[in-house]
Amino acid sequence: MPANSLPRRIIKKLLAPLLPDSAYSRLQAVAMARDIRDRTWWEPEIELAELTLRDGDSAIDIGANFGLWAYYLAKAAGPSGKVYAFEPLSFTAQTFEHVSKQLGFDKNVELFRKGAAENVGKVEFTVPVTDTGAISAGLAHVVGRDDRRPGQETWAAYTKTKSVMCDVVSIDEQLANIERLQLLKCDIEGADLFAMKGARRTLEKHKPVVVIEVNSFFLEGFGLSNADLRSFFDGLGYRCFHYDDDGTLTPASLDGPVDDNYVFVHPENDARVRHRYASQRELADSG
Repeated sequence: MPANSLPRRIIKKLLAPLLPDSAYSRLQAVAMARDIRDRTWWEPEIELAELTLRDGDSAIDIGANFGLWAYYLAKAAGPSGKVYAFEPLSFTAQTFEHVSKQLGFDKNVELFRKGAAENVGKVEFTVPVTDTGAISAGLAHVVGRDDRRPGQETWAAYTKTKSVMCDVVSIDEQLANIERLQLLKCDIEGADLFAMKGARRTLEKHKPVVVIEVNSFFLEGFGLSNADLRSFFDGLGYRCFHYDDDGTLTPASLDGPVDDNYVFVHPENDARVRHRYASQRELADSG
C-alpha cells in the first residue's frame, strides 16, 4: 500500500481519532518501516550515505522524523559506527523508536528527543494536524516562521495546528566528543541555518558532507534567504552541489526560489564523493 494511498488515508481517518497515541504510534511504525525497507519512501541523496560512510564512522540526522535517513545511515556506518538522531516531537520520536526496532537499526543509533538549534533551551513548535486527526510530522516547525504570504497555499496549506514545547540543543554542546563524523543531514523546515550555527565548531573540526533540504519559502518565513545559508557554508570553505538524477554532484548557486535537497562538501574532505562531481565525469567522458 503506497505511503499516501487512498486506502491508507481512509485507515488513518478511521483509527487516528480512536486510538491512544501509544497504539497509533505502533500502527504508524509498521507502515513506515515497510515504506522505508521497500523504498516506497525514499530520497535520492540517501545514496550519499553508502558513498560517504565506512564501518566505524559517525553521522548526524537532524529532523529524524520516522527514521528514513537513520536507517540507511546506520546500515552504511556498520555495527561499529554510530548515528546520532534528533527528533523533538514526542509522538514522532516514539514512532522512530518502534521503527528502529522493527528494522533492526536501534543498536547503533542514539535518538535524542530534542531539536537542534543555535542554543540550548525550550522552543515552541507548530504542528500541523491533518483531516484524519493525526499530526503531519514532516511539516512541524519552530514557532516564529511567518507563512502568511504568497505561496502559503502551496507550502503551508494546512488549516489546523497545535503547539508543542520541545527541548532544543546545539550540536556543538550535545556532541562535543563525536568521532569520525562523515555525514550530517538536516531537514527542519527552514530553521536549518540555526541548527548549523549551533554546529559550527563540529563542522569546522570534522568537515562532514552536509545534506540540507533548502526551501526558499520556509527560509524567508524566518527572515532568512538562500544567500544567508550559502554564505554560512562559504565562510567555512564548503562548496554547494545538487545531487542530480544520474547520481552526479553538480555545482549549485542557490539563486532564485528552490525546494530540494542540496549537498555541501568541503574540499579537504571530499575524497569519498569526488568521483561524483559532474565536471570530472564530463572530463572522463570526453577523454
